[in-house]
Amino acid sequence: MIKKLLMIAIIGSLIGAAVFSGCLQTGTGQLVLNITDTPGDLNITRVNVTISKVMVHRSAAVNNTTAGWEMVVNDSQTFDLISLINVKEFFGSANLSAGMYTQIQLTIESCVITVNETEYNCTVPSGKIKLIKPFVLMPDQTITLTMDFDVQKSITEKGNNKYTFNPVIKVIQG
Repeated sequence: MIKKLLMIAIIGSLIGAAVFSGCLQTGTGQLVLNITDTPGDLNITRVNVTISKVMVHRSAAVNNTTAGWEMVVNDSQTFDLISLINVKEFFGSANLSAGMYTQIQLTIESCVITVNETEYNCTVPSGKIKLIKPFVLMPDQTITLTMDFDVQKSITEKGNNKYTFNPVIKVIQG
């Protein structure tokens, strides 16, 4: 029994060391962001979302105190989410310091939808969306993350042709 517990402790320590060794390494890797949309059955024919900034949060490693936000995209881009159903579109990329990242933050400028050939501005209650998606970026590695919007869950009608856009996003690695 003691040997079994000792073996489990050793294996756990080795796994922990392997995971955190990526946080201690120096160098850079590349983060690539894509965007896509999950199919839905809304009668909305266009959802133009303008995203002006994407940042990722680097956590502090044991021997490294350089935690903080790093810029990935810093220019406004507009995407028609309906045209991205089951299609991955390149959104941006950046070379980042190797290490552990814990969050993605999107700044959404606007959302305009088309319903029955009429455009409506959506209210975006919080212009900043934080997504919890931990990932480890190793030196000389490229990681691809796809932000999968769910338009059907993201848009709600408030009556009198008033719409709200609360993004529901799943982040997929690979």
